[in-house]
Amino acid sequence: MNKKTKKIFNYCISGARTTSSIKSLTFFDESYSEPEKPPIDIFNDKIKSNLKLLGASLYSPQTLQFIPLATYVNDEWKQLSNLVILGLVSSVETYFRSVIRKLLIIDEHSRKHSYAANVTYGAALHHQKNLLPEALLENASFTSSSNIVKSLNAFLNINLGGYSKIPALNSAFIDFDTVCHLRHCVVHRSGHLGSNNALSLGLDEYCRYLEKPISIDLLGIQEIAVVCDTLVKEVNDKLFHEIVSRTVNDISWSGDLRSDKFIFKQYFDLFSPLLTSSSDNLRSCYYEFIYAYNIKV
Repeated sequence: MNKKTKKIFNYCISGARTTSSIKSLTFFDESYSEPEKPPIDIFNDKIKSNLKLLGASLYSPQTLQFIPLATYVNDEWKQLSNLVILGLVSSVETYFRSVIRKLLIIDEHSRKHSYAANVTYGAALHHQKNLLPEALLENASFTSSSNIVKSLNAFLNINLGGYSKIPALNSAFIDFDTVCHLRHCVVHRSGHLGSNNALSLGLDEYCRYLEKPISIDLLGIQEIAVVCDTLVKEVNDKLFHEIVSRTVNDISWSGDLRSDKFIFKQYFDLFSPLLTSSSDNLRSCYYEFIYAYNIKV
């Protein structure tokens, strides 16, 4: 008696598919080099680039015209607005990574504080020297106020844990946390509001939106951009004040700009947007610093 052949149920319900050749493709721009700009200018450029996407249009076969997506809250606009939310938050993350990395290069206090931090062997072997501090940030996160405070403390020895006592900074962090919850919904839940995010935002207020998709109009996206811009500017100011102020203990400032300019300018240029980075502003900032700490020639 012949043994029956075992039958296997293998109905192809999902339809035809194509074999992927993704490994043969190139996804990164090897010719890229980071722009020689302050981190806040890199942030500003990325914000502008993301907001320009809001002007995208969709071709209508019915009218034979291009219709601006921002004028209609349709599926395409919802998808675009979600992507722009990701881009805006990513711009904030880029700012923090850039400012931390550049401070580790020019600021001795920050550099010494990070000496014990771990970096992978591969990164140490292949990174350019000026980009090596970036490897320290591989596991750092900047998508919440608590993560930002933790990372600044870990790498720069700057403690913003008491930011709740600074009204402008506290407000900026609270608003940014709201944006980060929206980002989490986009990344992890296809734009739908989950219970954990609703709890963080305020369950009583947001419970009716559970499992509902994000629907943001043009004004809402612009407001999210304002939130990101405000946070970066508030933190940029605070970092500059904290970093420069503590140099009083490490650097023998002379009180004479001609002698101190080389060192002071490195800090000033790192935090000052190019638009306002003039010699007059540098001089004004320097002498305000010298006066505040009673440093005399």
